[in-house]
Amino acid sequence: MVRPDVNRSSFDWRRRSMVERLARMGIRREEVLAAMNSVPRHLFVEEALRSRAYDDMSLPLGLGQTISQPYTVAVMTQLMLGKLPVAGFGRVLEIGTGCGYQTAVLQAAGLDQVYSVERLRPLHEKAKHHLRQAGLIGRIRMVCGDGYLGLPEVAPFDGILVTAAPAEVPLPLLQQLAVGGRMVIPLDEGGRQYLWLIEKTERGFHETCVQEARFVPLVNGT
Repeated sequence: MVRPDVNRSSFDWRRRSMVERLARMGIRREEVLAAMNSVPRHLFVEEALRSRAYDDMSLPLGLGQTISQPYTVAVMTQLMLGKLPVAGFGRVLEIGTGCGYQTAVLQAAGLDQVYSVERLRPLHEKAKHHLRQAGLIGRIRMVCGDGYLGLPEVAPFDGILVTAAPAEVPLPLLQQLAVGGRMVIPLDEGGRQYLWLIEKTERGFHETCVQEARFVPLVNGT
């Protein structure tokens, strides 16, 4: 039988190795690397899969959903932050809480006003449980609802991060992005998915295709 302290040490070592790998893969922002190193990803996956928690792979959550691979979480966080100081960010909106891991990384990176929307009630409750376990739920505002609609009552947002792929960018999310804000979103373009960065300026939107991606679909409606 493995003693609990030995088990924690093993997870700590795997998490450090994961962060070193992310740095080699191009993750440069220290806040992102520090967040990935501090959040215990193994608490956000099914117990039977915890030995794979720090591998660079997505894992099933049930209900047809997945937890994104660590690199995807890190690169999306880094893209949303851009070169802006974390202290310069106001509200951040996450669409698709899932198990709560990406949510935890956003807060651990130093973002104090994180809002997260999840369509599926069982995942919404599970994410709250995971965040409590990790001691990170305190300042996160979690909502069970339709992510397509965003959260107009608390908009605008300096950052919007979408963790599921629609066929086109939901108009309400574009409307809720603040001038100077950045949205990171995967789009399904005829069966192939690409990760996009959308920046809102006073003159309109600037769109950049970043890389190929693989996400579950973003479903419109509760």
